[in-house]
Amino acid sequence: MTREPLERRRRLTFAVVFSTVLIDFVGFSVLIPVLPLFADRLGATSLQIGWIVSLYALCQLLFLPVWGWVSDRIGRRPVLLMSLLGTAISFAVLAAARSIDAVYAARALAGLFAASIGTAQAVVTDLTPPTERASGMGLIGAAFGVSMVLGPALGGALATLHEEAPFYAIVIVAGANFLLAWRALPESRAAGLPRPPWRDLAKSFVPTPLRLLARIQDRRIALFLVLFFVFFAAFAVVEAMGTLFLAKRFGADVLDAALVFAWIGLFIAGTQAGPLGRLVDWFGEVRLLVLGFALMAVGIAAVAGVPSYGWFYAIGPVIAVGNGLGFPSFTSLFTRVCRAEEAGELLGQSNSMATAGRIVGAVGGGALMSERFLAAPFLASSALLTLGLVLFLALRPLLLRGIERLR
Repeated sequence: MTREPLERRRRLTFAVVFSTVLIDFVGFSVLIPVLPLFADRLGATSLQIGWIVSLYALCQLLFLPVWGWVSDRIGRRPVLLMSLLGTAISFAVLAAARSIDAVYAARALAGLFAASIGTAQAVVTDLTPPTERASGMGLIGAAFGVSMVLGPALGGALATLHEEAPFYAIVIVAGANFLLAWRALPESRAAGLPRPPWRDLAKSFVPTPLRLLARIQDRRIALFLVLFFVFFAAFAVVEAMGTLFLAKRFGADVLDAALVFAWIGLFIAGTQAGPLGRLVDWFGEVRLLVLGFALMAVGIAAVAGVPSYGWFYAIGPVIAVGNGLGFPSFTSLFTRVCRAEEAGELLGQSNSMATAGRIVGAVGGGALMSERFLAAPFLASSALLTLGLVLFLALRPLLLRGIERLR
């Protein structure tokens, strides 16, 4: 096969991977303005709604390493196909839900099948040389940014037509993408790489935080995974508490919050899909990581002092650009310390730690927020980001040992 058809096939593979991850993320973000009202109509309390969100994240936490291991064993393609089909099924169950228990079941299924992001990152790792990984990971990050633009807007708009319309929309889109992937998605994992033995499957069911406690991973991998937890826990506070803060502090409604999140998502997507690759070439992943997380820390801390709702349109891009620079650069560095034969499992574990961080960040942010000090979660988030950045810089010689062309 000549170079041009190979490159065309590679671009098509990236397009299918992007759309798969986008559907997973939209499947989460579309519920931001919709699910609380839907569950409330079914009689859910605010605590039950919190458990519904946590159940989705918990299933991701448990199954991210499993899907990664499976993709190392049988290939990336079947895992991504199962993810799309399972996502469609989970939203069909949600649309048909007439009880809180059915909503629990639907969100558990969604979390289980949304646990494919590590496999998507493994596809990028399979198809890109180390020096191009940041821009490849930026593609996945851009899917998150686009989802934060499309999801809330789509959910709000479709819900005005019918309460369950957003759920059926995801069923249709995920089903269509399943058919596209079935026809167009090739297997990206090199045929000659060693495959993990089936007897090791049980180990992948041990949650990554417990693996760290048991010291299953080597020291450098363990430190990277701890930092994944710290950075994602910090940002989860913004995702989880942003809407509540806007409502309590400024009287914002669901549409106001959706517009702010869409605005932030627009800048995340623009940063990662646009200049990120060129910036990596000019400055390197390390400098972009430091700049990105520093911008996020400053922007999130500034939330505490905003005098009005409109200020979020000025602060949001600072947080978003920081996110768009920091997370893909950090993930790219991690891929460069992963051996090719373990990439699927290790990237699954990194996303498992990120999911654990989201759970802790959301719960911790809720515990810190009070009527007397609404901004406390954001100050804590900024402090946690700063701590993670200081740890990265202090541990840089160990974390980046042997990685070439870093600045």
